[in-house]
Parts: sequence; C-alpha cells; structure tokens
Amino acid sequence: MLLRLPKIGMEMTEAVLAGWLVDDGATVVKGQALYEMETDKVTNEIESPAAGRLRRIAQEGMTYQVGDPLAEIDED
Repeated sequence: MLLRLPKIGMEMTEAVLAGWLVDDGATVVKGQALYEMETDKVTNEIESPAAGRLRRIAQEGMTYQVGDPLAEIDED
C-alpha cells in the first residue's frame, strides 16, 4: 500500500514532512501515528491506514505536494 501526502483542508497544496515517528522497516499497526506533517497553519500527526512493515520513501524536512508518495506499507 502506497502512502501519499494527504490533503487536509481546502487550500492545502503542500506540506513539510516534519518528522518520522516510526523507524524505517518497523512493523506498524492500523491507527498508529507514522509521521508529522507541517503546513503554514498547523502540524498534524498522520496515522497508518493499515498494518504491516513500513518502508520510508520521503525524507524529513523536505516539502512535498499533496499526493506525493511518502512511504509504503507491506501488508503481510
């Protein structure tokens, strides 16, 4: 499952990946906080939509557009 930068709010077009909350290669559960994204107005924790092994694609501190791939979850 490919995880993309979500759109939170009508005017959001991009966000900064402020920080990963889970190590690359870690096993995650559905609903677990994976990363923090920062817009010009707010910082949000984004939760995992599924259980499995996380493989990071995106780097902390970089700006991404809505829909850009950030990580993959290998569902066992």
